[in-house]
Amino acid sequence: MYNDPPFLSKEQLITVLDQTKTATAVHVGELAVIQMANDAMLKIWDKDRSVIGKSLEDALPELKGQPFAEMFKRVWQEGITVAGTETAADLITDGQLYTYYFDFEYRAIKDIDGKTICILHTATDVTERVKHRLTLQEAYSKEQALLREQSLNEELAASNEELNAVNEELSKNQDELKILNETLEGRVEARVRDLRESENNFRLLSEELAAMNEEMAAANEELLTSNEELYEAQQRLQEIYDRLEDKEIALRLAIEAANFGTWHIHSVSREFVTSARLRELFGFHADQNITIEDALNQITDEYRQYVSDKFENALSGNGDYDVSYPVEGYHDKKIRWLRAVGNLKADKSGEFSAFTGVVMDISVLKKDEQRKNDFIGMVSHELKTPLTSMNGYLQLLQRKTSKMQDDFINSSLDMAVRQVKKMTSMINGFLNVSRLESGKIVLNRHHFLLSDLVQNAVEEARLMETGHTINFHPCENIPVYADFDKISNVISNLLSNAVKYSPADKNINLQCEITDGMAQVSVKDNGIGINEVDSSRIFERYYRVVRDSHISGFGIGLYLSAEIIARHHGNIWLESDPGKGSTFYFSIPLAKQPGN
Repeated sequence: MYNDPPFLSKEQLITVLDQTKTATAVHVGELAVIQMANDAMLKIWDKDRSVIGKSLEDALPELKGQPFAEMFKRVWQEGITVAGTETAADLITDGQLYTYYFDFEYRAIKDIDGKTICILHTATDVTERVKHRLTLQEAYSKEQALLREQSLNEELAASNEELNAVNEELSKNQDELKILNETLEGRVEARVRDLRESENNFRLLSEELAAMNEEMAAANEELLTSNEELYEAQQRLQEIYDRLEDKEIALRLAIEAANFGTWHIHSVSREFVTSARLRELFGFHADQNITIEDALNQITDEYRQYVSDKFENALSGNGDYDVSYPVEGYHDKKIRWLRAVGNLKADKSGEFSAFTGVVMDISVLKKDEQRKNDFIGMVSHELKTPLTSMNGYLQLLQRKTSKMQDDFINSSLDMAVRQVKKMTSMINGFLNVSRLESGKIVLNRHHFLLSDLVQNAVEEARLMETGHTINFHPCENIPVYADFDKISNVISNLLSNAVKYSPADKNINLQCEITDGMAQVSVKDNGIGINEVDSSRIFERYYRVVRDSHISGFGIGLYLSAEIIARHHGNIWLESDPGKGSTFYFSIPLAKQPGN
């Protein structure tokens, strides 16, 4: 009678895994605690079984600062598989830190409910394979260098032959000069015979002949000097040519390694010379000839005019060219995001300019950015609902306790309400970033007085920031046509930053005025100030001053403010004196008068 064989026990399974030649380990938890590791894995780690039960970074301290702990954490949290090929890792072997290369996989093992119960870690040491390939690549590079050196030697030999031909011609000229000297001497002798009777004339003739000889000697010396200078110039030109050729090869290899496409445009003839990679990025065949119009036609409708304007502006000499846009492949109809970077350089003749640059595929980057924005928008939206409820309950509590004489409860509720509003403001900021980058932010413009908006923003800030004095200098009636709420957000952001970055001096000054035909608002504080390096990047997304890391924030307020002002066709800037304070300005167009 046939009996089913018994299942292996946990210890038997571990014994089986220990016998496999593939390095295998089992980890649990976000810290990748080692629950099991076979001999092959311990050999890679250069550790014994004392590491069992330790986290990965405790067992292998040299991994701190390397990406593997974060990979384990992500696999555990998301229940996914992360793998790598020929991935470099710095490990300590025999007390020394060495770089090894591995093909590895971190696989989340889940129970029937889909919950991650452990991470199966397998690795194969491919260090020798990588080193062998690198050795072959180095040998190939040396071989190519030898071939180039051989070609240069052949060119140098050809130049030497040309130089020998020139020297032979010079020698021939010297022979002719010698014959001419002999002829002149014969003539002089004949003339001396004819003029023997006149000793005085003979002396004059002798002096004339000596002068001619001196001139001929000087001419020969000048000729020799010219030959030496020509030879030195030829040597210098050869050296310059060699250096230029090396740089051109290095640049070509770098472009090919980065998988960039390249172009070259003649500013007058508009001749369009492209690489095979550029044509492939636009969906054409690698051997297909294309024109500027062919490339522009592959750009999607919403970006085509924008890119065309940027291109013509750069080609006419009005600045560098750096623009990102989506294209639809001509043959494959595949949507790709591309980034083009180029500049215009005038030819030495001054008759034309060369517009050159590169194109790179940034589709993966754009997809990652879109996923990040979608995630931020989703999380921010989900957080708003409980915050709104919390704010409502806090306001109800304030009303119920307003008649109580308990100062602690009232002040605590006021603080809680302020913190909820601050959190709501930060979440709205993330939502606005997500909408902005997804093209979903819309300006709801209407006519209003800028002074009314500023007054409302100041009153709201005074309620939130009771520890500072906000001085508003009333301005005249300034009509604008803009989005009331979004301009209000800009002013609130500037006031909030002024409060955060001026903990010592409590005075903040705000004023509005008409300057150069624009409505201008300024917020001035007497805080820590901003240096020149940070000032140039302060309006970038997520940029924060390093020395101010103790101050809360995510670096999106000024970025959003700059984008909102830009969409109003305005400007935003700052003036700052480190240690003395900063003044932030923005300006937007005035509302057009009726009939204009």
